Amino acid sequence: MKTAKFFFVWGYSLMAFLFFGGMLFTIITQYPNWDHDLPNSLVATNNFYVKADPGTFFQLMGKINLPLFVVMIIFIWKSSKARNWMLLHFVLFVIIGLGTGLLVYPILYELGAEDIATRPLAEIEALLNQFKTLDTIRMFVAMVSVLALMIGLSHFFNSVYSQRAKL
Repeated sequence: MKTAKFFFVWGYSLMAFLFFGGMLFTIITQYPNWDHDLPNSLVATNNFYVKADPGTFFQLMGKINLPLFVVMIIFIWKSSKARNWMLLHFVLFVIIGLGTGLLVYPILYELGAEDIATRPLAEIEALLNQFKTLDTIRMFVAMVSVLALMIGLSHFFNSVYSQRAKL
């Protein structure tokens, strides 16, 4: 049972770190290319994302993270400090997902529209600025979420190893 507890704590944490690493990767490597040569850069991006886009990665990771989190939180429930930090982390994770679906994706759909090359440059720039503002907020929430995850992990391992020291 202890092995399963560690497996799910580490498994969930690894997947969460990969998820947030993917966010950082996307911001650093892809976003600068989007507005490099408007609207041509968006047309090139849209052509590149014909089969899969960053959403493909994040939607898959979200589907994996949810059941891992549920099992992990059950295993660590008795460790109240770890549980509370992990719950805070997950609430923030859900807020990021909701914000992405409700606020960010609609802008991305506009930026990915087939007629993007014919739209006025000011409209495209406004959409990109709105996207960047929302994504900056999303990344800040993600950093707070990762911090809560790390604090939760610290409390979990402190509780585990302090119990072992008493034995």
